[in-house]
Amino acid sequence: MDWSKAKSTLIIALLITNVILFGFNLYNYNLTYDSSSSRHFANEAKEILSKQNIKIDTNIPRYRNKLHTLRIEFDNFDINDLNERFFNSKGHIENPSTDFSRIDYNKKLITVINNRRMRYENSESSEKYNITKLSEAQKIANEFLLQNQFDTRDMQLTHMRKEDDLYILNFSKIYDGIIIERSYTNFVINNSGVVSMDRLWLNVTDKSDAEIYLIPAAKALLSLLDDEEYYGRTVTNIDECYYFDPEEQGYVEDITKAQQGRAIPAWRIQFSDGENIAIDNY
Repeated sequence: MDWSKAKSTLIIALLITNVILFGFNLYNYNLTYDSSSSRHFANEAKEILSKQNIKIDTNIPRYRNKLHTLRIEFDNFDINDLNERFFNSKGHIENPSTDFSRIDYNKKLITVINNRRMRYENSESSEKYNITKLSEAQKIANEFLLQNQFDTRDMQLTHMRKEDDLYILNFSKIYDGIIIERSYTNFVINNSGVVSMDRLWLNVTDKSDAEIYLIPAAKALLSLLDDEEYYGRTVTNIDECYYFDPEEQGYVEDITKAQQGRAIPAWRIQFSDGENIAIDNY
């Protein structure tokens, strides 16, 4: 056998195979390529948005990301447990209705709606602190959470601002480093300490095997043009998130009445005033 000739034939066959595979991959790429993921499209989107005075003060992600969907449920509060954690069981409990409970203790009040949304309020006026910067208010919030036995490992501070003598802090739920909307723990703090805390929290019970591609971020941003409410505002951050809001998505009229559901991938768009919205593929 002429091994030299056979070797040459094998090399030619491999080259032909590689050319065919390259052509096949190029064909598939052209079929699936979305120009709205390009830098040019992102720049055009910024220009179009600027005509309605919507400013993009952050980078627009251009990667095509995919995320699993999550099975989630709302965290439930037991009124007696809260009384023990906050007031050493010394508070006065009232249950005016099946979906509303309250605990009074001195000048402090805890209300619970549908066992899911908890609000703490403190009307004491004695000054215990001399807060000069937002990081000090954040420390007070973290200490308050730990003191009252809340797990802070799944929480991320997503926005904070100062209004007169009040410090407003917004924490979000995170799972594998990604925010889950709409889940929140919001604080109002002044030199007296925690004035209020409002919490509606989600827990992850399962993660699906299937993954969903997010629409390109630039395309998601263009949907802001559909609502004049966003005109004249500044976008400060764009990141992927999981999104579950049964009230907004039409499952229930009151989000606190929902028990569980599925959180889907979405883009989380943060504005400079602290508000954020989630834009999904649907």
